[in-house]
Amino acid sequence: MENKAFLSSRNIGLDFLRALLILEGVLYHAARSLPGGNSWYYISGKNEADGFTALIEFMHTFRMEAFFFLSGMFSAMVILRKGTDFFYRNRRKRVLVPLISAFLFIPGLMYLISSEIKGEALTTQGALGAYTYLHHLWFLVSLSAMSFFVPASLYQRVATIVRRLPFPLLLAMLMVTANAFFVVKFFVKDFGEWINLIPVTARFMVFYAAGYALYLNSDQIPQQARNILVSTKMVVAVGLVCWLAFFAIYHFNITSSLKYLPVLCASIFSVIFSYWVVFTFEKMRMKENRMIQAVVDSALVIYLMHYPLVITFAWILDGYLPDALPVTYVAVVTLFALIGSAALYGVIKQLPLLAMLFGLKPARPQNVPAINSRS
Repeated sequence: MENKAFLSSRNIGLDFLRALLILEGVLYHAARSLPGGNSWYYISGKNEADGFTALIEFMHTFRMEAFFFLSGMFSAMVILRKGTDFFYRNRRKRVLVPLISAFLFIPGLMYLISSEIKGEALTTQGALGAYTYLHHLWFLVSLSAMSFFVPASLYQRVATIVRRLPFPLLLAMLMVTANAFFVVKFFVKDFGEWINLIPVTARFMVFYAAGYALYLNSDQIPQQARNILVSTKMVVAVGLVCWLAFFAIYHFNITSSLKYLPVLCASIFSVIFSYWVVFTFEKMRMKENRMIQAVVDSALVIYLMHYPLVITFAWILDGYLPDALPVTYVAVVTLFALIGSAALYGVIKQLPLLAMLFGLKPARPQNVPAINSRS
């Protein structure tokens, strides 16, 4: 089923896209400090920005879906080209080890920051309780579960079934299945983060399996890419409708069951967007350069490190920026968090042990010219 012409060589554009999907989380977490009714570590006194908040929430409904779609696609590529043993070694090094390394300090650090913001005294019970929360590390737990607990043969059987389906029916099936797990998540939301993670992981595994199947059935891509359901016009139109729906919810402060309509709309968008970005970026053939490669290499570490930084900067900078400039506030907080996280990435990259703990290749030492003893 594999089409060797599809991703026959490295496509830096898709790697760059995956990095951007990760890094958008920095912007999302910075924007959560704006007023809007959401529970968060720190809510600023800035004015509400309904249009901007609607855009951020809309982006959050498809960014991780597309990320897992790409992850499934790249997983299939690695397994077919280098085998399952290499795939599992790579997953342990690039996903599992960074997850464990980050979990050792992120929950404890977030407990310190949260206590300082709230003005609460530190306790041993609170410190231990902090490690019952995953914070932003949940996606690595989900990705590990999809990689290690679900055999590749199951994804391959799914790809065989998917191959027989007409493309519109496939899209509809993905929408229905993903939404079914969203409903399950709604019913277990009060059972704790770890229980809640089960339907969340199952929902994103739908996208992971779809991406896996796309690579195995890549000979069908030319025909699928011409389908009007994944055309640029359709993606833009559905995206605009979704944003307007989110905007209406925030602008009119709708709290009835109608508030779930934007999420249902976005579930349609997330499926067609996932296919559209692959079809679009795969053809772009973006030229590799040092800046793009740096973003690709650093994205995971920056995302792991940004969480305590973005919340701390949101707290500190709130008093320095006018309440009438909420979007500027989010932009500045995002910028500071990115700069701080990038600086930490630079340090980690230079130290072999830390580089290994965060799944990086240590920086190569610069060649030092030999000294001429006769000079």
